Amino acid sequence: MSKHEALPNVWPLVGDVPLDLWLLDLSGMPPHEAIAWLSGEERARAARFVFPRNRERYFNAHIALRVVLESYCGIKPHHQRFRLGPDGKPALVDPPDCHFSLSYAGDMALLGVDYDTPVGVDIECDRPIPDADELSALHFHPRERQALSSMPDPLRHGAGFLQGWTRKEACLKALGHGLTMPPAELHSGLKGRRPVRLDGRTVLEVGCCPPLAGFTAAWARTVDHAVAQNAR
Repeated sequence: MSKHEALPNVWPLVGDVPLDLWLLDLSGMPPHEAIAWLSGEERARAARFVFPRNRERYFNAHIALRVVLESYCGIKPHHQRFRLGPDGKPALVDPPDCHFSLSYAGDMALLGVDYDTPVGVDIECDRPIPDADELSALHFHPRERQALSSMPDPLRHGAGFLQGWTRKEACLKALGHGLTMPPAELHSGLKGRRPVRLDGRTVLEVGCCPPLAGFTAAWARTVDHAVAQNAR
């Protein structure tokens, strides 16, 4: 039995997606002995959380990340080393072709993993978004704003907006830009699986994750080789 199979708080998310997706349950106390797997920088960051619950979630997410990555890279959790990209996206030092993306929402996290291709994921707790119109005016592509405005009010100020937002965040993470790139430049859509183009060429593929009770989530991966190389 592999290590991630022995842990009840980590399980694969099955669906028609071109990368591996994992759900991480961040509730509960992190195993004390596993905290030692984390780097000094990670432990220092955890110590800066004001609320203990947020600290525990951070520990659980980074411990589970290492457990899952062991099954891909074959490196024990306490031997895994990470580096930060130009915009702060973490990556494995070795092997460099094992790409991952991690996103938190309450007591859950979503992890995406793929070989050779940079990926991005985002997960959000389902909730009303009263200022969805204002946020979409700032961050959504004109075609996305048009699609959102055609939705009935409860959907427009809730799941509809979150579908668009998670897809956009996943794309930016796959590119390694986070929110340093204006989100409105990307037309990632609100639903379905679709290509995303920049400067006239397809650079990403994006889609919604399989349904998750209480959450909205999306994935993205690069498909343009030059972009993939620059995102490493």
